[in-house]
Amino acid sequence: MVDYVVNKGANVAIPNASVDLDLTFNKHPTTGDVTTRTDTDAIRRAVRNIVETNKYERPFKPNFGGSIRDLLFELDTTFKVDLVKERLKEMIEIFEPRVEGVFITLSQLNNSLDVTVFYNIRNGIRNQEINFTITRTR
Repeated sequence: MVDYVVNKGANVAIPNASVDLDLTFNKHPTTGDVTTRTDTDAIRRAVRNIVETNKYERPFKPNFGGSIRDLLFELDTTFKVDLVKERLKEMIEIFEPRVEGVFITLSQLNNSLDVTVFYNIRNGIRNQEINFTITRTR
């Protein structure tokens, strides 16, 4: 998707660096089309999707995702926590080429897991952070 700017009477297309669909599928108020996320918001949502997606959840991409929900109650040792951090880092670096310098912190809170992902956008904004909590549902 491109934005158009009038420059000295001529329309000039300025491509957005990143455009993804907004997974809430809300309707755009003026166009009636599905809303989109652009640039840093699109990358932030893509990183979160990678972490929250379980393996075998996406058709034709069985190795996509961090499968973090499967390990919520198995993080009883430092070794397992480090293993999960490495797996998530690897998945983000493989499936999200727009980011680099990924660093992940995990902290357990009762029956939930607080995940913080630090990353840099390639050729863009540095020191991005996304923080969210994953809880086990019955």
